[in-house]
Amino acid sequence: MKVSDGFKSLLGRIAPRQTEIDAAERHIAIIRKRLAEAYTLKGFVRAGSYSRGTFIRGSSDVDLFAVVTRDDARWGRGYMKSETMLNNFRQEISARFRSTDVARDVHAIVVRFADCQVDVVPTFFAGMTSANYPMYAIPDGRGDWMTTSPAHHNAYIRQADEASRGKLRGTAQLLKFWRECRQSPVPISSFHIEMVLAGEGTCRGIKSYAECLTEVLQGLAQRECRGLQDPLRISGLVPAVKSSGGREPALDSVKYSRDHAKLALQAESHGDSREACRQWDIVFRGHFPKS
Repeated sequence: MKVSDGFKSLLGRIAPRQTEIDAAERHIAIIRKRLAEAYTLKGFVRAGSYSRGTFIRGSSDVDLFAVVTRDDARWGRGYMKSETMLNNFRQEISARFRSTDVARDVHAIVVRFADCQVDVVPTFFAGMTSANYPMYAIPDGRGDWMTTSPAHHNAYIRQADEASRGKLRGTAQLLKFWRECRQSPVPISSFHIEMVLAGEGTCRGIKSYAECLTEVLQGLAQRECRGLQDPLRISGLVPAVKSSGGREPALDSVKYSRDHAKLALQAESHGDSREACRQWDIVFRGHFPKS
């Protein structure tokens, strides 16, 4: 098997099923209805990989921005602590899904359904970006609020994907699958992966998926899985991992996979497709197509 055929087969295998999309939309509708009973919802924005079409079968989260009014977020003369808003959201969602695991993450309430995970981010309108996209305030993980703009970031990533003729999207999906191929998933953020691919132009030009993956793994290793400054100057630092404790294991996985990716490229350049595929199978922990 040619390496390119292996990646084509793998991309088909990890594409989400329509049944997954339908299930996610049903969960979204129920969560929205529940929150609308407690808040004046101004919007329910699909964000993250789900909104960009880069989520993968069986393991991607569905990110939602539940946009409340500024009055709902106020406390006295200022805004309430984001921790308070997260706790309020958790209470409302838990009351609706009593037999479902509902937990708190850094930025969101995590609802773990049997068929998918939905991350609900409490947010309120915070103005417009320089390109006239809406900005939102979301929990910053320290009790305060930070700004972000899913629409602006999505447009930025989409433009880079179009410049790569769709290869950025495929590379992002392959990296997300690589992330999940271990007993303990590599804790690198999906958003970080896509912003790196877009910002560095990794997938532009005539490149194979093998070359794109090797290049981005090399870049992550060189930066030691540290955060990336948002090129749009909206969200500040875009962290690679959610906690400092996750950086070292993430970096170990990146370096290990990068080294085998390089060996795969070397074998392919010598015309040894079998050895190249064997090396990619090591990168993907036994999940690279064999034939």
